[in-house]
Amino acid sequence: MVATATDELIEIGLRAARTPLRRQVKLWARHADEKPDVAADLMACLRWLHRVTPADRPLRALSIGSSEEPQFRLLSAAAGGGLWLYDADATALAAVRDRIRRQMLVDIHLTHGDYSADFSGPVAARDALAARLGGAPFDLITLHHALYYCAATDWPELISTLYSVLLRAPGALHLALMSAHDTRPYTTTWLYNHFAGKFFDQHNDQDLAGLEPRLAARSEFAQARFESRTRTVRFLTDDFADFMAVVWMIMLYPDGHAYTLEQRREITEFVIDAFWHTGRPLTQVQDYLSVFKQADLSGK
Repeated sequence: MVATATDELIEIGLRAARTPLRRQVKLWARHADEKPDVAADLMACLRWLHRVTPADRPLRALSIGSSEEPQFRLLSAAAGGGLWLYDADATALAAVRDRIRRQMLVDIHLTHGDYSADFSGPVAARDALAARLGGAPFDLITLHHALYYCAATDWPELISTLYSVLLRAPGALHLALMSAHDTRPYTTTWLYNHFAGKFFDQHNDQDLAGLEPRLAARSEFAQARFESRTRTVRFLTDDFADFMAVVWMIMLYPDGHAYTLEQRREITEFVIDAFWHTGRPLTQVQDYLSVFKQADLSGK
């Protein structure tokens, strides 16, 4: 039997499932407008911080789960008082270390660790701050897609610890995450829910949009100000292997779900028909949450 063009695409898509996560992340960053969108939203925090922080006090920033994301450049420019990049991926930190050396950057500090342990509560966070994060609280803390690695039930305690122990006033937390509540067809949320729901009865429950009321109900956030936004970003490449590599990242294969060969084939065939042959970009609905810690209400 002669292989058809679609058969060849299916084989390419199946092989792409073996793409290492680090390369999947880089492909997403290279071919999507998501990272510039995160940076644009982050600028709202930075504008507020510059407005309420004395001009002679340079900003200190902590990026949790920073990996090799392009926000590194924005943060390194904004954080004249020092930038700490905290990540569980030692390989990603090594790549950043090489960039720091090549570009002769100063006052950037790399910390390898597990935030679920280091920031599990006030005592652990104070120890980590003193021993590994320079000893002084931060003006800005970012978690850009880092909450994937923490159960949603644990988010309020984690954010409370960061807010109470690691963030000074005035200061800001900036969070970004794929939306869990979007139901429009062909988004990353829909794609994951469709197949993970069909094969494993699993759905995305990591709802960043639902975090704000859970935080606002806690007494430590009585003086906090919250801002939330939802925006849409797109991913598109003319290389099918690269397109499928990102799809497997969204589908949490293999670390999240062990799809069988036939299930992987079904997913690949769907992507070919719904995206590749139509030229449709893979869209992601993205939630943002900013939490502002104010010295007083006049800081609004």
